[in-house]
Amino acid sequence: MQYRDLGKTGLKVSALALGCMRFDPNNPELAEQIVDEAIAAGVNYFETARGYVAGKCQQLTAHGLKGRSRGLIVSGKAGINAETTAAGYRAEIDLQMQTLGVDYLEFYQVGWFSLAKMEFLTKKDGALEALDKARNEGIIGHIGFTGHDSPENFTKCIETGIFDSCTVPYNMLNRAYAPTIKRAGELGVGVIAMCPVAGGMLASPSPQLQQLIPGGAKTTADAALRFVLANQDVTTACSGMNTVEMLRENLETTNNFHGVNAEDFRRMDAILDEFHSLGERFCTMCGYCNECQEGVDIPGNFHLYNLAKVYGMTDWARAQYAAKEADKRADACIRCGKCELKCPHKLQIMEQLAEVTKTLG
Repeated sequence: MQYRDLGKTGLKVSALALGCMRFDPNNPELAEQIVDEAIAAGVNYFETARGYVAGKCQQLTAHGLKGRSRGLIVSGKAGINAETTAAGYRAEIDLQMQTLGVDYLEFYQVGWFSLAKMEFLTKKDGALEALDKARNEGIIGHIGFTGHDSPENFTKCIETGIFDSCTVPYNMLNRAYAPTIKRAGELGVGVIAMCPVAGGMLASPSPQLQQLIPGGAKTTADAALRFVLANQDVTTACSGMNTVEMLRENLETTNNFHGVNAEDFRRMDAILDEFHSLGERFCTMCGYCNECQEGVDIPGNFHLYNLAKVYGMTDWARAQYAAKEADKRADACIRCGKCELKCPHKLQIMEQLAEVTKTLG
């Protein structure tokens, strides 16, 4: 297993982290096996939250941890709001530790965070007081945050100096947080890249994306992890793995990947920019056409078409199209033309919906 510095914390984190939010809620034995095998392979970062897996995430993770949090980087997580108090937040920290069966959490994350919630965090008798007190008592080691606010807002959050880490989405199909990740690297804030395989989407075959990696990649998931880890400001790729086979495949990828040079990384980014640009020429997903009188999900249909035509993810796109409600699919278009009057890019939406039907239907 390869390890990377987690910002300025002094911690070394495995290149692959286990996101524990996708375990089978009815199979604790499998969850235990996955956690146990991950630890044996050198994985040392485990992302948990009490509400995941229908409220069973931390119980399931506990089976594999067996109380051995020392030496592992186990992360708890809880959100905040205007009513959050220091006492209430500390009670949540204690409850999560009890559920996990550990006496120490290396990281505790402010979950579902945004810049707008900063005042709730830093207010008198707020969550930050509880976190600082727990850290001073040796109950937790470091403070992080995770969420889906804008990249600009998250950059402002890490510039406060409050946080040791940030957990943000980052993958081949979503590079919006790249500037935030770069700024985190400059400030010595660790970066946990969540959704490296885009919630499983990048497990679907895509020859275009596999060829993007220098030397090629065996699978699209392999390419996806390699791309994320090629960013030197990313500490670890946190993947939600719910089968032993998935864990072993991802371990093989991370163990055999030794990075790319700066020029290769710029080349990959440039090609992905080109892919994104090609997709935008078809539809920018601005949403002006959303109010179709027949209920057709025009941007959603076009997004699936882009995945098929631009990224080569045809199998995934066809499966998602088939799963759509009938009135939301492209073939429900009655060609009234009202959407085209709303489109700021003057796209021939009716003709393009017909192309979606032909390609995915």
